[in-house]
Amino acid sequence: MRIGLLTTSFPRGKDDAAGSFVLGFARALSARGHALCVLAPDPHEAHYQAPPEFAGLDVHWVRYLAPRSLQRTFYGAGVLDNLREQPLSALGLMPFTLALASAVARERHALDALVSHWALPCALVAGELAGERPHLAVLHSADVFMLEKLPLRRLLATRIATRARALAFSSRDLRRRFLALLDPLRRGELAQRAHVCAMGIEPRGALDQERSALRRRLGARHFTLLSLGRLVPIKGLVHAIEAMALLPEAELVIAGYGPDRPALEQAVRRTGARVRFVGALYGAEKHDWLGAADLFLLPSILLPSGRSEGMPTTVLEAMEHGLPVVASDVGGLSDVVRSGENGMLVAPGEPRAIAEGVRSLMQRSRHARASKGARETAQLYHWSTLAPLFEQLLLEPR
Repeated sequence: MRIGLLTTSFPRGKDDAAGSFVLGFARALSARGHALCVLAPDPHEAHYQAPPEFAGLDVHWVRYLAPRSLQRTFYGAGVLDNLREQPLSALGLMPFTLALASAVARERHALDALVSHWALPCALVAGELAGERPHLAVLHSADVFMLEKLPLRRLLATRIATRARALAFSSRDLRRRFLALLDPLRRGELAQRAHVCAMGIEPRGALDQERSALRRRLGARHFTLLSLGRLVPIKGLVHAIEAMALLPEAELVIAGYGPDRPALEQAVRRTGARVRFVGALYGAEKHDWLGAADLFLLPSILLPSGRSEGMPTTVLEAMEHGLPVVASDVGGLSDVVRSGENGMLVAPGEPRAIAEGVRSLMQRSRHARASKGARETAQLYHWSTLAPLFEQLLLEPR
């Protein structure tokens, strides 16, 4: 079967983290014998002009503004944070929607099914152009948040739900919030199409060095906490830095890029906490840090706007490496992180609660138990396990 995959984020090269779970999704379906045609926004950077070559995938960049330098709506810090930091990036929203619809119309004669990642505009476009083809709409945290804020939210949500064969949400919280947007009289009917499953991960490969040698090379001399992700407000990293001031025996390594880095560096100077910034990590370098760390930290918060996390795949990647996870109890994190079993859930935005959660897992017996639980949890989310489930959603009769 030839599947068209519509997305607003996709890796622009082999060492790009943008939309990496969409790449994993595509590869998982490709491994089951399907041909994938990926349609994603054209990046503005000149060195990304050629679509990346991933085995088994046919990737097309959808150009939506001219000159190319104006195409700043997607990638970077993500659409919502791009709009916050650069309001003019909103100029690309409607042109991309039209350009994506045109691209799908050109390709659909050769497509047997459609998958959309992110509701706006991908699920809307796919729903309008799928015809009799099955359409699986995969929704993430930014989708539901944006829909909740729009004046036509009920109409848009209903349109997405009725035009898709199935809906997949990365957390139970997102499913609940989306269904709340629907007309109560139709909610029960459409809820039968709404499923929950976090995005998957690949199995961990062997480390190039023994852990002790790896830690020496990376300079990890203390109990090491690792945080991976975009440096944006929703990640709550300022609270993690304040918590580190209460944990002089530990070090926090922050990996990622984003507009919040100057403010976070200022918080480190203010608190005197032991924190290291290592920039964005990709490939083997990311693998090495996950192998060298002792614990994964995700202190996400609920923003005043109401936006919260979905279920970040970085949590599962950390668990795959046997890292217990200390995470805030927001969004979909409680779907995976279970206190005492594979990590610790803590109150969001409270440095003292974060510090207490970390300290509890610094005890050897608790750390060993949580590490074992983390590996067992991660195995449930390997792409090889999830791919048949997503395939079934796409193929089962409506």
